[in-house]
Amino acid sequence: MLFRLEKRPEPSRLMLYLTPVAAVVLTMIVGAIIFSAIGYNGLGAVREIFLTPLTNAYKWQDLGIKAAPLIIIGVGLSIAYRANVWNIGAEGQYVIGGLAGTWVALATYNMTGPWILPLMVLAGIVGGMLYAAIPALLRTRLNVNEILTSLMLTYASVQLIYYLIRAPWKDPMGMGFPQTRLFAEAARLPTIIPGTIVHLGVPIAVVVALIAWFIMTRSVFGYQMRVVGTAPHAARYGGFSENKTIWLALLVSGGLAGLAGVLEVAGPFQRMVPGFPTNYGFTAIIVAFLGRLNPLGVIVAGIVLAITFVGGEVAQTTIGLPNAATGIFQSMMLFFLLAGDLLVRYRIRRVAPQPSRGVA
Repeated sequence: MLFRLEKRPEPSRLMLYLTPVAAVVLTMIVGAIIFSAIGYNGLGAVREIFLTPLTNAYKWQDLGIKAAPLIIIGVGLSIAYRANVWNIGAEGQYVIGGLAGTWVALATYNMTGPWILPLMVLAGIVGGMLYAAIPALLRTRLNVNEILTSLMLTYASVQLIYYLIRAPWKDPMGMGFPQTRLFAEAARLPTIIPGTIVHLGVPIAVVVALIAWFIMTRSVFGYQMRVVGTAPHAARYGGFSENKTIWLALLVSGGLAGLAGVLEVAGPFQRMVPGFPTNYGFTAIIVAFLGRLNPLGVIVAGIVLAITFVGGEVAQTTIGLPNAATGIFQSMMLFFLLAGDLLVRYRIRRVAPQPSRGVA
């Protein structure tokens, strides 16, 4: 029995939305098989990672906290990817956003006032935008690939954290630990549900996604991003500048990554620490693709990836699964998603075997 791939006349909308679901299901099945084969409780791992965060009400607040930065960064990346601008360095822009917010918090440590937190948020957005401006400048002036430059800048930002919290920003009362001092009350993100850890960043993430959806579907900016990404020749003919689109895409995605960074440092962390680079920027790439580069889909995808983060922590304590298990499941999800995308443009056709010709 033979099969062949046959190109569809038009991309299949059914497969477009079915493949993300199939990717999650396949990840659960293959993950259970792999972890069973290497000596762990494979079914238990899938249960703890994918189901326990949903069935345990106490974990729901953790899902909101983990999903918020993924959604904000994922929305920015989905906008850039729609324009065919491949910003892989959102993690670095997230870190710089957190550092910019930390700088404001430390500079205003002895001050009070409701203006401090908005100033931190503004600094975080501007910090992320400036960091994303570097690959934008190199791409538009020197035609340097933004994938490489944005990725390499991520590692530079991490080293900057290590320097700052070990020298100029080190907490003088921190017993030698490399960290900044705890932020003052005015520089901390307030919680929105008393008795929980759900902070203001959670509703902000949803609002950001809704605004981005409206802009991408109802504005000239969104139309420009989509046209440049899908039909660059037609976009040039229509008067859309490719360089301007690159700048806009990188500044928007960098600014949103910076926003996620400052909300994270002012929320769960409340100080800058060595563990601040949390790989949210890299995981948000999966979020963007799993959400089909649609801001509304990114909300769902952000929650799915947040489930794996929270479930991974549960699985470590209950069945002794290694910390790397979460990354393995997330990587498999991206692999199956990209592999399944083949079925959006192609379908599998069964080929009838050809009768063998006799020798003349």
